[in-house]
Amino acid sequence: MKRFAQAVSVLILAIGIPLRSSSQTADSGPASVSDEGRVAESMSGEHIPAVGGLPFSAKVELEAVNQLKDGTQIAHKTYNLVARDSAGRTRSERRNWITAEDGEPKLTRVELYDPSTRTRTDLFPLTKLARQWVLAAQAETTAAAGTAKPETRKDEIGTDTMLGLPVRGVRVTQTYATGALGNDRPLTIVTEYWYAAELRIDLLTKRTDPRYGVQTARVTELQREEPDAALFAIGQEYKVVHEAGPTQVAQGSVATEENTSARDIKIAAPASNGALAGIARPGVGGVTVPACVYCPSPNFTEEARAAKFNGSVVLQVVVTADGRAENISVVRKAGYGLEQNAIETVKKWQFRPAKGPDGNPVATVVPIEVTFRIK
Repeated sequence: MKRFAQAVSVLILAIGIPLRSSSQTADSGPASVSDEGRVAESMSGEHIPAVGGLPFSAKVELEAVNQLKDGTQIAHKTYNLVARDSAGRTRSERRNWITAEDGEPKLTRVELYDPSTRTRTDLFPLTKLARQWVLAAQAETTAAAGTAKPETRKDEIGTDTMLGLPVRGVRVTQTYATGALGNDRPLTIVTEYWYAAELRIDLLTKRTDPRYGVQTARVTELQREEPDAALFAIGQEYKVVHEAGPTQVAQGSVATEENTSARDIKIAAPASNGALAGIARPGVGGVTVPACVYCPSPNFTEEARAAKFNGSVVLQVVVTADGRAENISVVRKAGYGLEQNAIETVKKWQFRPAKGPDGNPVATVVPIEVTFRIK
């Protein structure tokens, strides 16, 4: 009998990889869940559209609660401060997730956007680095071949009042058919949005996913007045790096075979000939390389096994400052449903994060090649 093995490698490719970011266009209604067949593992906050004449500032409180089979509950929380001025400029923060005992979550990134120039600026407080670029017109996204797509239903669920504003509720239900994700029964994800048309933002978002628990993003401490202009400025302590937008990542590779110890799996440091905008580059500017410390291999699909397929899937992965894999997208396809297997497995990987020149953890983007090989 032939033996099936999966070799997992991290390949830093000389290829253009678009970095997906939240749209900065005006919303006319509640946001909708992506129809690409991939549901985000964690919520980062509420989307703030860049519309003029509707200034405000607020706090967005986030909570993620997962209940294990034995009844144990695991809860994490964080918050972000957001603002928008009369010109439509927006500011959104990103902080680490913490437990109830951890104290104050650390601010890791501030995202600024100016719609008059389409300029996006990401401030990294830990390294005092500001990455700035001009957004191109948003490209239409399509699902990768072999990616499971759920059946989606959208229902109106009524009206209410929150923070003194009328809101309209929408429930989006996504159902994956049996076998679409390797599931032995239908899998349903439900997301509820409560949308305030007066400010054109969601005041409450609640996602229930049996894989990741219940995640909630709630707007609090709303102030409907012009925010301080300093919130949208780059501090003098920041070094500004002007980017050309999403371009390239650099060249280099390393591979591991099945049964290799996780401690031997490392990400190769790339050369310094490009990066994705807004995310630190391993090996550039004193940024170290993230290393995978828990890297289980994905399984073959029945279709790939029957076809005796040998090949690989290349994913773009953001390794966060706390060592998680996020914003996973397919760069190179393999078919046979292997893209989804690779994505779901890499989501479970745990990394020792990269560090900036000041020694603090930073988020980095790396391509990961997952190779499926029959021995």
